[in-house]
Amino acid sequence: MQPRMARQEAVAVKGVMMLGYVRLIAILPLVLMSAVVAAGGYTPLSPWKQNAGWRHVGLYGAVAPLPVRMVGEDEPWEQVVQDVQEHLRGSVSGRPVRVGLYGHGAFVTSAELQYDILFVAALGVAADMDVMVFPHWRFPDKNPLGELPWNILLAQISNLLQNPAETVVDTIKRKARQLALGNHYATAHAAVRLAEGISTFHTQHMTPSLAAFSNSALVTVRLGQLLESGRISDGYEDISVADSVRQSIYLNNIVMFGYPLPHGQVSAALQQRVRGILVNVVPAECWKQWRGNFLLQGGENLPVSWAPSHADWPRLSPYGPEVTVLGALLGGRGEVPRMRSLTQFTQPKSWDAPFVKWVWDNLCENMQRFDPAVAFDRP
Repeated sequence: MQPRMARQEAVAVKGVMMLGYVRLIAILPLVLMSAVVAAGGYTPLSPWKQNAGWRHVGLYGAVAPLPVRMVGEDEPWEQVVQDVQEHLRGSVSGRPVRVGLYGHGAFVTSAELQYDILFVAALGVAADMDVMVFPHWRFPDKNPLGELPWNILLAQISNLLQNPAETVVDTIKRKARQLALGNHYATAHAAVRLAEGISTFHTQHMTPSLAAFSNSALVTVRLGQLLESGRISDGYEDISVADSVRQSIYLNNIVMFGYPLPHGQVSAALQQRVRGILVNVVPAECWKQWRGNFLLQGGENLPVSWAPSHADWPRLSPYGPEVTVLGALLGGRGEVPRMRSLTQFTQPKSWDAPFVKWVWDNLCENMQRFDPAVAFDRP
């Protein structure tokens, strides 16, 4: 009897080990992918000196260095506005102060954000701004592609005994939902803080313009939702701003680029609060739009042939014509139709057969309709 029970236990142990082996083989490509992502990540050569407050960036050809006001995650906006007024006292008189706001992307550390300052200053110079304001949002500072496969591997190992019925696909969907919920929370609270900042500047007769990259473009869309309904969900509860804040949100221009997700929608309420241009700059090529440069519904999309890959927008040359175009839009001096004439679509190659073009066009159209919330079963 005992030898028989021993054989059954041995078979059971082998079955568990085989299941674990199969799951390990299934996840191995993801683990290898994470290693590639980690190896190819952007690491600054030497961080700039870290201190709160001002940076003065001198660009070749500029009359004077452009002041950039760095804003801490929890720094009161009243203090920031007062600081800007004091800093520009005497240098700007007889006209409203031209203020530009820049919203950064996710998955960068505080040290890495310092390297965006040159790009931000170049935008400000091209837009004829008196000052650029650079707030730091509470976004994740690590790329989830680097950690997700390892987390899935650990979850599968722990599930061998605790929840053996969960498949690799179930684990991936659960982890993806967790990541999406974390980013949903971060963008919602950043939208509230952005609303408070815009309101504070506007009430002091300094209506800003906004340049929003990647995750900050998501924040801008969520700002529109906040204007439309008065509150937004952070995934756990509804959050809102005071009605006085919501009623005093106005912007001169909004320029977005690197919008990271499909199915984005600009609300009519946000469009009504923009006095000038509201535009989303995207690559003319369909396949580049798939790589984190998606179109927006309800807003103006400006296709350009020179658009970089998603992560390279802040790394555009500060002296190049690309930043000049973005700055002209931010400053309200470049009407979208005229800019479109300067940024032509890439011409189809001679070897592009009609059938191939038809396939690409349909794939692009369907991708723009793809809703990640449905794909990952948002609760």
